[in-house]
Amino acid sequence: MSGTLALASALAEMDRDALHALVAARRPYAAASITDPIGLAAELLRADSIQRAVHRLDRAAITTLLRLDRDPGAVPPTELAALTSLGLTGVDLAAPVPLPEVTEAISAALAEAGVPLTALADPEPEPHGGDAPAGDTDTAAQAGDAAATWYSPALTAVGEAAEVLRALTARPGKLNRNGTVAVASIRQLSEHTGIDVTAVAHVLSALRTAALTAEQPDAQLLTTSAQAPEWLALDHRARWERLAAALLAEMPRELRRTLAETPGDLAAAEARIPHRFPLLPAQDRAAARSYTEVVEHLGCTVQGTLSPPAAALLAGERAVAAARIARDTPDVAPGVYVQPDLSVVIPGPLPPSDEALLAAFSHPEQIGVASTRRISDLSLGEALEHGITPADVRAAVSRLSLTGVPQPLEYLLSHRAERAGDLIVHEHHGDEGRTRLAVARPELAETLLVDRALQHLQLMRGIPTADGAAQLFSRLRPEHVLSALTDARYQPGSALAPATASAAATAERAHTRDASAATLDRTPTEAVPVVGGEEAVPPLTEALTALVDRVHTAARAEPGTSEFTRRLELAMRDKRPVRVTAEARGRTHEFTLLPVSVSGGRLRATDQLAGVERTLPVSMITAVEAE
Repeated sequence: MSGTLALASALAEMDRDALHALVAARRPYAAASITDPIGLAAELLRADSIQRAVHRLDRAAITTLLRLDRDPGAVPPTELAALTSLGLTGVDLAAPVPLPEVTEAISAALAEAGVPLTALADPEPEPHGGDAPAGDTDTAAQAGDAAATWYSPALTAVGEAAEVLRALTARPGKLNRNGTVAVASIRQLSEHTGIDVTAVAHVLSALRTAALTAEQPDAQLLTTSAQAPEWLALDHRARWERLAAALLAEMPRELRRTLAETPGDLAAAEARIPHRFPLLPAQDRAAARSYTEVVEHLGCTVQGTLSPPAAALLAGERAVAAARIARDTPDVAPGVYVQPDLSVVIPGPLPPSDEALLAAFSHPEQIGVASTRRISDLSLGEALEHGITPADVRAAVSRLSLTGVPQPLEYLLSHRAERAGDLIVHEHHGDEGRTRLAVARPELAETLLVDRALQHLQLMRGIPTADGAAQLFSRLRPEHVLSALTDARYQPGSALAPATASAAATAERAHTRDASAATLDRTPTEAVPVVGGEEAVPPLTEALTALVDRVHTAARAEPGTSEFTRRLELAMRDKRPVRVTAEARGRTHEFTLLPVSVSGGRLRATDQLAGVERTLPVSMITAVEAE
C-alpha cells in the first residue's frame, strides 16, 4: 500500500515556513513538475529521495519510525514532529501514520549496514575505552590547552592561506574532472610555498569554504575569487575570523548535532557519529573526519577541543570572539631581521601592505607566528617581472629591516641593477620582423638563439648597433616576445608604450583568468551565518521557492479541499478508477469513476460502468475508496 495519500495530507497541513524547511532539507529533483501536495508527496517517496533522507537519521529517529510502524498509537505525536517535518511520516484522520516506503527503506538500509534491530538500543560506547567517561580534571586541562595555544596554529594557517592565495594568483591550479584539486597542483603549491602537502590541502579546503577560491569547471582551473584581494588586505586577526566563521558555519549537520552531546569536544563528537548515525554513508563519515582535521589545522580546535574564539563564533557571539582574538594574538611586529645569508626573520605578523611587499621579492621557508623568508637572485628576478626594481627592494628593506641592508644583499641588488639593461624589447616596423631585441652582452644573445624554450619566437640575428650591442628580431608581436622571455626567466626590459608593456607582462596568463569573472559571484564571507543550537534553514533556489508557493497555494485553493480531494487527485495521477459515494436530497449514490479533473469545487470523471462522463460537486462526496 502506498503512503502517498497520507504524506500528501501531512504536507497539506503545513504552513509556508514548514514547507520551505522541508523542501530545503529534501531538495526534490523534479521541481518544475510538482504543482500540489500529491505531486510533492510522490516525489518525496521516490526510492532515491527516501534513501538520502533515512541515511542521515540518528538511532532515536530510526527507532521511533519502526515503533510507529508496529504500534502507531504507542508513539507520542511530540516524538514525530521532526520526522513529519522531513516528510517521513503521514497523517490519516488527524493521526500520525507510518509510510510503508520509508519503513521498507529503513529495514533494507539496516540490513545492508549490518545493524540488527536489537542493536538499535545498544548504549553509546565510551570514547576513551574505559568504564567511565573522562574526569572533570582532564576536561578542564583540554579546555586550558585550547585557550592557551590556539593562536599559534591559527596564525600559522592564516600565513599559509595568504601564501597559497598569492601562488594561485600567479598561477592557477588544476582541477580534476570531478572538481577536486589535482594532486600535482597541491604538490606544486607545496613546493612553491614551502608548506607541507597535507597542510596545503587543509588550507585549500578552508579557502574554498570561505569563498576565497573559485573553480572554473570548463577550463578545469582553480583560481582566486573576487574576495581574495579584500581578504589579503585585512590584518591577521580579521583574516582568521573570516576563515573560522566560514568553516564553523559549514560544519557537517551530523557533527553539529552530535557536538551538543559533547559540548566543546569536537573530536569526541566525531568519534560518536558512527554509533549515533548507523546508516550514514562512509563518504559522509570521512567528510566529518576531514572537517575536524581542517578546523584543527586552523586553530578552531586544539586537540579536538573548541578554542575560545571558535566556541564564541559557533554560538553566534561575534563581538566576544573578536575580543578574545584581540586579547590572545600578538600585535604587528615592529620590523624584520634581514640576515647576511639573505634570510629574513619575521618575528610576528606584519601589516598587510608590508607583508605583500616582502612576499613580492622573497620566498617563504617557514611559516608560523614567527616566519622565515629568503631573498635570492631568483626571487629578485620574479620581482622584476612584476615591475619591482632593485631600488624598490633596497628602499623596502631599509624601511622594514631592524638590522639594515646587509652587504651580501647590497651586492646582489647592485648586480641586478647592472644587468637590468642587458635585454630590452622594442617594437619594430622593418622587414626583419615586428619585434627587435637589444642585447648588451654577446653571450646572452647566443643563449637566446639556442634556447629551446624560445624556438617558437624564430629569433634571427641582426647587425650589431654602433655601441656593439647585439640585435635579434622576431616576426611575432612585441607583447608575445616579452611574455615568452619573462616565462623563460630572462627578465627583459621593455621599451614599449606603457599600456602595451603592461599588457605584454600578463598576456600569457590573461586568457586563463578572463573566464573566471562569471564564476566569482559567490556570497561574501561576511554573509555566512554562524549559528548555535538550531540549524539555519538553507536558502532555496528560485525553482524550489516556486514549488513551495505552488504546493502551499494548491493546498488552500479550493474551499472543499479535503482528504477526498487528495484521494481523487491521487487516482487522477495514477490513472486508476475509484469508488465514489455521493449524497443528494437524502439519497446515496455510488459510482465507479476514473477522475479527469478537480476544479472549481467540482469533480469531472468518466463513469467506468455507464460509459458516460459525470460532473459531481465535491461537497456532495461522502467517500472515496480504491477500486
